[in-house]
Amino acid sequence: MSAPALKCENLSRWYGEVQGLAGLTVTIEKGIIGLLGPNGSGKSTLMRLLTGQIHASRGWVEVLGQRIVPGTYEIFRRVGYAPGEDVHFESERAIDFLKLMARIGGDGATQAQDRAEKALHTVGMGSKAGVRLDAMSKGMRQRVKIAQALLFDPDLLLLDEPLNGIDPISRRGTLDLVRKMAEEDKTVILASHVLHEVEGVTDHMLLLHHGRLLAEGRLSAIRELINQKPRRATVRGTDLSKLAAGLLADNIVSGLEFVDDGCIHLDTRKLPELLQRLQVAGAEGSIHTLETDDQELEMIYEMLVGGSAR
Repeated sequence: MSAPALKCENLSRWYGEVQGLAGLTVTIEKGIIGLLGPNGSGKSTLMRLLTGQIHASRGWVEVLGQRIVPGTYEIFRRVGYAPGEDVHFESERAIDFLKLMARIGGDGATQAQDRAEKALHTVGMGSKAGVRLDAMSKGMRQRVKIAQALLFDPDLLLLDEPLNGIDPISRRGTLDLVRKMAEEDKTVILASHVLHEVEGVTDHMLLLHHGRLLAEGRLSAIRELINQKPRRATVRGTDLSKLAAGLLADNIVSGLEFVDDGCIHLDTRKLPELLQRLQVAGAEGSIHTLETDDQELEMIYEMLVGGSAR
């Protein structure tokens, strides 16, 4: 019987007197797991504990059957991590950045080149290998981060807010990649503060609140308790007036607000239909970034703790 992908026992971490994570006890088998929570809930702290960047103040964590303690290194060859913050060398080309990461991981020059090219191709960035990172859009940079996490074909992939601010096409490609890894019997932990992003690939969630595990289980078990409520998408791009007119005419949005010529807020009760339309517009090049404000997650917090998630 293989070891769980992740096992935590009373896992806790403090930063001085500030609690980052408190008493997390959970076991995760293979598959896709949504790690949900607003900023400050403990998602990034957990990711850093899983990757050995910081160590537990109390309790312990095992990754792929290996207890993570100071001096643990070899297991991390089986773990891929795309952090929430940018980790690029801005003046480097994408291919050179990935080759450097592969060389640090132990590859020779030829193997590093091959590995970097394969990773870029996997995330749909093969044609952008020679583009400097400081010349890339946010969505492209996000995909380069995911490519470096995939360099060594990990058994466990940790993605910290990988969909923040990216265009609809990049969003779809990233979620397709997550599904593909699960089909290959691997484990993906997808951290997000947006419910529908996670729900698009898995029904299994961990919900963190102020560093504590608030809930674990199936989203479908609590979704029935949530009434339909308008949600907001913020779109940045070009020719947005034409896009907005079409969405209004088809009754896909219930309200809109132009922030400026290149940015618009869209309110909808039909989020899946809206995202599908925006994906088409993204393929035509008129959308640069897309962000969603997911009130459903707020409603879950209110239901479970009797107050706001913030």
